[in-house]
Amino acid sequence: MPCYPVYGALLESTMTLPELVETTPAPAHWSFRTDTGAPGTRPGVELGADLIYGECHARLSRHDAGHRISVDDTGVFDLSEDRRRVVWYHRADAWPEFVRAHLLNRVLGTALFLDGLLPLHASAVTTAEGTIAFLAPKGFGKSTLALALHSLGAGFVSDDTLPVDPTDPVVVRPGIPSARVREDALHVLGVAPGAATERDGKRLLSFAAAARGAEPLRLRALYLLDPAAASDEVGPHVERRPLSPALSAISVIAHVKIGRMLGPQAAQPMLERAAQVLRSVPVFSLRVPRALDLLRPTAERILSWHGGTG
Repeated sequence: MPCYPVYGALLESTMTLPELVETTPAPAHWSFRTDTGAPGTRPGVELGADLIYGECHARLSRHDAGHRISVDDTGVFDLSEDRRRVVWYHRADAWPEFVRAHLLNRVLGTALFLDGLLPLHASAVTTAEGTIAFLAPKGFGKSTLALALHSLGAGFVSDDTLPVDPTDPVVVRPGIPSARVREDALHVLGVAPGAATERDGKRLLSFAAAARGAEPLRLRALYLLDPAAASDEVGPHVERRPLSPALSAISVIAHVKIGRMLGPQAAQPMLERAAQVLRSVPVFSLRVPRALDLLRPTAERILSWHGGTG
């Protein structure tokens, strides 16, 4: 069975996962397989629901054998009590890329949260000082910005989901070594689009050669992305502003990857973990010009704040 490093551990999967880098088979922390049968009814309690797009929801429930994530466009994923085994009940009309995205982000994100981590909706790179991460909703350009820093020599850590371990010091686990980026951004940064795969108007760019190992990485800063319009008074300048403790906590909690799906009972542990992170990790509002021709100088400026690429 193919085996992939992700989030600091190994995942074995009956489904090929092009977003990850296949490695030599070894004892894995997680196992993913498909089942062609019906998922069956498991009496349980719904914990929360997340609106993904349109009328498509993802719902998390707790039952006597673990957790179930039901996604309207994809089907049912059952997560075992020990959070080591995932079964997806095959649905013929599900798009494979949606299945993979839900597995890697939503399902494993649930497992990571239940194991005590804080899975953030972020893209991250390494600098000379350590790891920095960009928090933003979908479409704000966090993947493109991370790619811009990577093109200057920063190590690529993860895209979309970043598991933060609220230890002392605070560390992150390397995640998905690929990103879906607009083709015009690839052109501006001089990245060959021929090595990527089209999907929904974007291209899947793999960082196989720069994939991080399993070792945790020190987290040095979180940036809340605030893109400026082309006509904004910010112009070509990049600005960062430290957030107050209260705004920092709100920003971090708001960007927990599966926060709504986890439900209200997860609010307290989310807040406690965020507070642990913020004891040593600063949060900045990052104002960047939303112009592709300014991507490279923007990335250069951000790297200058963190000692370059080392």
